[in-house]
Amino acid sequence: MYFGGDVYSSADPFATALGHADGKVSFIGSDEAAKALDPEAIDLGEDFLTPGFVHAGLIVDESVPTAADLFAQGFTHVHAIGSAEQIAQFAADAPDGLSIVDYPQLGSGSVEAGRASISAADLLTLEDLPALSLFILVDSNDQLTAVLEALRADAAHAQRHGYRLRLDFAVSDEQMQSLGRSGIAITLDPAQPQPLAQLLSAGAQVSFSHSETSPWAGVRSAVVGDGGIGARAAFNAATRFAHRAAGHPEGGVLAPGADADIVRWKVDRLVVQVADPRVAAWSTDPRSGTPGLPELSPDVALPTRVEL
Repeated sequence: MYFGGDVYSSADPFATALGHADGKVSFIGSDEAAKALDPEAIDLGEDFLTPGFVHAGLIVDESVPTAADLFAQGFTHVHAIGSAEQIAQFAADAPDGLSIVDYPQLGSGSVEAGRASISAADLLTLEDLPALSLFILVDSNDQLTAVLEALRADAAHAQRHGYRLRLDFAVSDEQMQSLGRSGIAITLDPAQPQPLAQLLSAGAQVSFSHSETSPWAGVRSAVVGDGGIGARAAFNAATRFAHRAAGHPEGGVLAPGADADIVRWKVDRLVVQVADPRVAAWSTDPRSGTPGLPELSPDVALPTRVEL
């Protein structure tokens, strides 16, 4: 049991305490209730508890951070793309608390888990769409046009099997409506100039891969800039929406009965950041009844992880 901090939970936006047992969240609520339930509850010292971040599209090669580094940054789940051997080695080095969802290259090894990855170029050579949860790696807008056209021929199959797109480029204005209509989840890097607000408005299912050293830097990149979105939407894309893309819609939340996927952070202050239509900037509204997140202004230090 923990008390004396802040808990990011839609179950109780003003929660300051959390308990867990047997791998599940058992309590969300106030300090007083937590200490009554457990007199030995641990004082958080005003630290902040959140669900762990998800790296929703890590290309496993020689240049990637180690699994231990990603865990230290605050990631608790990684969707790993590469050869079966590369992913196996990456997973073997993963610390306890870091879950690996593997997407081995189609044909590079067994796919008992029902997942695989494939380049857009290779997908376009296939006569039939595989009956797998397929992660398609797309490198350009021209490739994206061709892939969406190929999937449109059997859109129900692609949606039923949980097809996904990893977009390693800035999405063009012309592609946004097509992505929204496709029903296919997309994963992109918010550090690239992306029209995130427009994509979400079009109905696109967005999760994040991360090229920056802190997942909070990715959330900040999604908030600031011309296509910026609200901090809550950005945080969801970095957590629960990524779980949904991998077929686990219940993941990425802190609520009674949910997985105890918890990370502790040292933060300066929490605010609710919303788009202000009167100015081309972000404003804060601490009176809101939604759970707060760390202030993500460029001149404010990003949160740092603290061991539970």
